Amino acid sequence: MSQDSPIETLVNGILDGTAAAHLRTAAARGALPLPRPTLVRLFIALSEDNDEEVKSAAAASLGALTNEETRTVLADADCPPQVLVHFATQASRAIDLAEPIAFHPAVPDAALAILAAGGNADVCQLVLTNEERLLARPMLLERLMLNPAISAGQRGRILEFLERASDLAEKAREEAGDAPETPEGDENLDVDDVETMARLLDVDVGELMSVSEIMGAEELEQSDDPQIRSTFSKIVTLSAAHKAILAMKGGREERSILIRDTNKVVSLGVLKNPRLSDTEIETIAQMRNVSEDVLRMVGGSREWIKSYTVIKSLINNPKTPQSVSMNFVSRLQNKDLRDLARSREVPQLIRRMAKRTFDTRTQQQGNKLRKK
Repeated sequence: MSQDSPIETLVNGILDGTAAAHLRTAAARGALPLPRPTLVRLFIALSEDNDEEVKSAAAASLGALTNEETRTVLADADCPPQVLVHFATQASRAIDLAEPIAFHPAVPDAALAILAAGGNADVCQLVLTNEERLLARPMLLERLMLNPAISAGQRGRILEFLERASDLAEKAREEAGDAPETPEGDENLDVDDVETMARLLDVDVGELMSVSEIMGAEELEQSDDPQIRSTFSKIVTLSAAHKAILAMKGGREERSILIRDTNKVVSLGVLKNPRLSDTEIETIAQMRNVSEDVLRMVGGSREWIKSYTVIKSLINNPKTPQSVSMNFVSRLQNKDLRDLARSREVPQLIRRMAKRTFDTRTQQQGNKLRKK
C-alpha cells in the first residue's frame, strides 16, 4: 500500500484542518511552494476556515486572482475538480473562463451543470459540444433546456440529444435484459432523475410521474402541416419531465401540442412559457381537448381575462369548469348572453345565469328608456 508524499500529507492536513495554524495561514496567503492549482484549491477550502485570520487571508487571495491567472489555473490538466466547480458560476457569465472548464478532460458533472443552467448562449454552446457527456448524462440536457438564454437552434439540438439519449438508455436496458418497471410516461428516467426534475420544475414528484399522453393524438399524426407532424413525432418519445421542460421553453408548434397533454405539469407548463402570445391564449380558451386545469388557470389570470374574446370563449367552452364560467357571465354583451342562454353545449346552470342576467339587464334598460 503506497503512502502519501510529504506534499500530499501537507495538503490533506490543511484540507481536513489538522495542519498547524501557521501552515494554514501560509497556505491561505499563497506562501507555500505548491502548484498554483493546488494553492487555489486551498484558497477555496480555507475561505471557510474557522480561524478568522485564515479565512480572511484565503478570501483575499481568491479575490486577488486576475482573470488571466484564473484561466491558466482552470486550463491546467492537474486542476482539481473542486476548483472547476467553484469557478463555474463566474464562468457562466465569462466565455474565456467557461472554455477551459467545458473542455477540461476531468471536468465534473457538477461544473457542467452550473454552466448549462446559468450560462449565456455562447457558454451553452460550449456545453453542447461535449456530445458524449451529454448523451451519458441527460441531466445536463435538462438543465440546458431550462436555461432561458438558449436559442431556438440550440433548443432543437437539445431535443435531438434527449431523443438519442432516450434511445441509448432503452437499448442498454434491452441488452442488460433486466429493464426495471417504471410508471408509464417516464420510462426514460430513473427515480433520482425524476426527483431532480421535480425540484427543478418546483412540482410534486407524483404529479410529474403521472400518465402523460397527448389528447387528440390521431389528429396531430394526420395533420396537413408537416411541421406539426414532425414536432409531434419527437414529442411522443419524451418523458413527462422532458415534455414539461419543453412546454416552458418550446416554440409555437411545441406549445400547441403540449397544451393538450393529460399530465397537468406538462400542460400548465405551456401557460408559464414567456413566449406564449395573446392569440394563443384565445385559441386555448376555446379548445376542448385540454384539461380543466388549463382552462381554470386561464380563467384565473387577471391579465388574460382582460380580453373579451378569452372570457367569451371560456364561457362557451363546455370543458370549462362551471365555477370559472360563472365569474364571467355578467361581463357578456347582450347578444352573447342571449346566444349563451340558448346554447345546448354549456351546463344548464350557465344557461340559466345567462338568461337571468339578460332578462334583468334588458328590463333595466327598458325602465331607463321609459323614464326618458
